[in-house]
Amino acid sequence: MKLWLLRGVKALAGVGLTLAVGFVVLWWVAARVANADEAPPSAAKVNDAFQRSVGWLKLHEAEILGDGNVALWWMIKAAADRSHDPYLADLVQRSIRVVYAGDKATLPWRRIVEPNAVIVPNDLMTDGLSPYQRFYYFSATCRVVEPDDTGPGSQQFLDGNTCRPIWGKVIFRDKVCSTHQLLGIRMARNSGCKLDAKVAALESELLEDIAFQLKVDPVITDPYIQRVLTLYWVAGPQSVKPVWLRRVIDAQQPDGGWSGDHLLLGVPQWLQPATWRQLMSRLVPSRFNAAPPASNFHATAQGVLLMALALHPQ
Repeated sequence: MKLWLLRGVKALAGVGLTLAVGFVVLWWVAARVANADEAPPSAAKVNDAFQRSVGWLKLHEAEILGDGNVALWWMIKAAADRSHDPYLADLVQRSIRVVYAGDKATLPWRRIVEPNAVIVPNDLMTDGLSPYQRFYYFSATCRVVEPDDTGPGSQQFLDGNTCRPIWGKVIFRDKVCSTHQLLGIRMARNSGCKLDAKVAALESELLEDIAFQLKVDPVITDPYIQRVLTLYWVAGPQSVKPVWLRRVIDAQQPDGGWSGDHLLLGVPQWLQPATWRQLMSRLVPSRFNAAPPASNFHATAQGVLLMALALHPQ
């Protein structure tokens, strides 16, 4: 009996080891393909992706106008400024009138999308916000948020890299940690906040980290799009491998938007995470969502700006 049990355990261990090795090999191959050298996407291909993404915004205008995520409207405004697209510029202004109507007109967040806006700081509104949102409050108002019982202070994001070690804090935890910190610094600069000279070195370090994350994580997700966008926006096109940009374009949905859902380019549909999630939803409906990946404003706003930057490089 003991011998039979021992053989069973060894067999299971062997199967587990084989699967683990196979997974590592497949991941390594996928990462190699996702970082291969290739020619940049043609201007026609980028323009097509941009126009289709703007078309998605037009189609879903009623849904997104009231979205209060100021970072997304900051991106749409940047896309409008870079592309000189009149529709995008008008869309941003209409969103401001909706989101900041009435007594919300002087909310601090407005300055992120409209730097010259008159705002009334309210430090109490930082209570209960997530750490990076507390930092974004500083970026909008240039007012330091001190650490308290409700969360950390804003200055930790300027004093050092809060996203290391990468494997523990980003890859297996918060995949947008580095991009959120770097974009918060960019917001602060746009607002005219006085930053120490050492912050420039921090920005360079974060850029290196984001490039590393793209090299080791080939799965197309919302964070993947955000990483490519952040590199392109902050460091310029020379910092983005053409294959990264092309992969974001290839991940665009038929309706012109991006879903940000897990997508393995070049992998059959039956192996896609969404397919397995739908299968598992039949077995455990309370734990898995059966809905197919759908485009959303969060991922699409990032895609719109990335395409605008790629189409109109400075």
